[in-house]
Amino acid sequence: MRSNKSSVSSSSTMTEASFNELRSKLNQFSDDVFEDDSINHGDNEGSDSPPNSNDETVNLEDYTLKRSDSSSSISYIDLNKLLYIPDFDFGIGIHPDSTKKRFETMKTKTKERLNKYSMQSKDLLKLQDFLNQRLSKFDKRIHKNLESSSTEKLFYALAVFMIACGGFIIGKYPTYFHIFHTVLFVILMPIRFYSYFKQSFQYYLADLCYYVNLLLMLFIWYKPTSKSLFVSVFSLSLGTLSFAVITWRNSLVLHSIEKTTSSFIHVMPPITMFVMVHELPKEFSNERFPALQKVTHWNFFNGIIITSIYYTIWQVTYHYFITIRKKKEIDNGRVTSFTFLKNKNQGTTLGKFVNSLPYNWMQIAAFTLIQFFYQILTMTFCPIWFKYKHLCGAFVTFVFVWASYNGATYYIDVFGKRFEKEVNKLKLEIDDLQARIESQTTSPILKPHDSTLDDLKHRKLSDDKKDD
Repeated sequence: MRSNKSSVSSSSTMTEASFNELRSKLNQFSDDVFEDDSINHGDNEGSDSPPNSNDETVNLEDYTLKRSDSSSSISYIDLNKLLYIPDFDFGIGIHPDSTKKRFETMKTKTKERLNKYSMQSKDLLKLQDFLNQRLSKFDKRIHKNLESSSTEKLFYALAVFMIACGGFIIGKYPTYFHIFHTVLFVILMPIRFYSYFKQSFQYYLADLCYYVNLLLMLFIWYKPTSKSLFVSVFSLSLGTLSFAVITWRNSLVLHSIEKTTSSFIHVMPPITMFVMVHELPKEFSNERFPALQKVTHWNFFNGIIITSIYYTIWQVTYHYFITIRKKKEIDNGRVTSFTFLKNKNQGTTLGKFVNSLPYNWMQIAAFTLIQFFYQILTMTFCPIWFKYKHLCGAFVTFVFVWASYNGATYYIDVFGKRFEKEVNKLKLEIDDLQARIESQTTSPILKPHDSTLDDLKHRKLSDDKKDD
């Protein structure tokens, strides 16, 4: 019995001695490891470096937890501090190397994971920022392509107003329509001359359509008594100019000064001739335009001969002043109607035939003859337009509606294609970014792809230069 008491007493003494020894070692260890609380949470706030043992030491009691359910309170270490303990072995010397290795492994994995998510987040933020920039650029390009300038908006409103005025004048005051036509001609022609000379398109101003408009102005204000001039203007206006709207897809685009002027040149002469022949009162017509009295019925062959004379005068003058005298400029790249149509119609039968001729003068001669026979073909309906008012009015209306339809097609096709082009461009950029993001998120070790971002930025700068 006494031996049992003595053994219990000795074991109790050994346990208490072990705890005292452990506690003394922990106190000694804490003096070397833990930093002052003001340093750990003040001066070094936000730092992930381990505490320095050379700094001021603090009491372990500040870092321990108390248990009050026992008569003798035993201190426990706050395990949150173990992440920064480099050589802790619990003071008992059991496998110190393996414990140290485990903690080092745990710290390394934690840092790698934190770095991984941090790098991923930064890289994704960069990609997101780049995508937002591309979306902003896309929005600006769309507005730039679809928005019109203040001048275009004003001209659109004026064009609609002039069309309404033209219809009102035809119905209410037809005797003033030739004046209305002349006012528009005087306004639009200087703008056309200025813009074409500025764009180096001045040789287009020698085309047949401008020649017919000049003949019409001569008939109205200089030679209203000339029968031959009237026959030629009527044939060319309701012949070549009217069918040119159908053949060459002339477009009435009201916000564009250039396209509206082109429509005016081709559509307005037929309308003016219709008003002169079928809408003017007889008394006013006989007094103001005496040549109309001289043509009681349309002689088809006589009309072809007279019109061919005026056509030949234009053709000879054109080739002398443009084809011959301006040959060097044309050879250096200056555009004419002949060179444009020659290159545009290379795939057609007539285009292949003209381009297959060995000499340039032969090509020009073939082109001239084709134009002449085209003019004769379009003149075949002139007797009908001269005799029947309603058929002539229906034909002129059809020409105007056709030009308007071509203008609507321009709005839908051109602006629609511009929008579609920008959308497809943005779609490709988004798909490219999505593929790169997916390749990064599925990679085993995520690292910031600076080269990828640099490539994207380089591509962005290249696209910006192209847009500008």
